Amino acid sequence: MRLVASIILLSACVAFGGVAFGINPIGPMPETYIGYKIGPVVPSLSLHYFSLNGSVAYREADSDGYDYVFRVDWKGSILTPTFGTKLVLGSSDLRPFARVSAGLPFLTSIDVLVTDEDAQGEIENIIEDIKTGLKQPILLTGGAGVEYFPVERFSVGGEFIYRYATAGFHWEDYRDYGDGDWERQEVDVRTNFGATSAGLWLNFYF
Repeated sequence: MRLVASIILLSACVAFGGVAFGINPIGPMPETYIGYKIGPVVPSLSLHYFSLNGSVAYREADSDGYDYVFRVDWKGSILTPTFGTKLVLGSSDLRPFARVSAGLPFLTSIDVLVTDEDAQGEIENIIEDIKTGLKQPILLTGGAGVEYFPVERFSVGGEFIYRYATAGFHWEDYRDYGDGDWERQEVDVRTNFGATSAGLWLNFYF
């Protein structure tokens, strides 16, 4: 029975399937995906990379020769593997579609450099606390729109997108000073984020 089911599934993939590739270059979070089209369904995988860097400089001087400069430089990056599926309906040149996806963002790097050596040590400790206390965030995406097929294997699509993300952070510090004296500090942060946007897709079906 398993052999028969496998043969049927393989035959369906060959007859009705093909590699699919798409890119959404417009919007606050550009996206790309690669998947496999099986009839109207397109399961896909994608990998999103987000980076941020910048700097802040402060300088104070006076007529007595006092000159103080404080500068902060930072950079960080987040990598998000995502699994999703899209449903494309109809067989005309204009086809509605809907999709959902789920991703797990990972903090791949975070670095902060300051000109003050004493402050640098404190910042490095804070960064380590962030890395160890960061709860696994989740990114959920849903979208609906229409694809236009000027040719059989290429489409241009417009989409309304809703994204929902969760994130959190937990940190605690316990110190035992002896003789029954102790101190405990704890921070627990939970946050949710939701936003809408629009996208323009270019899809290729091979």
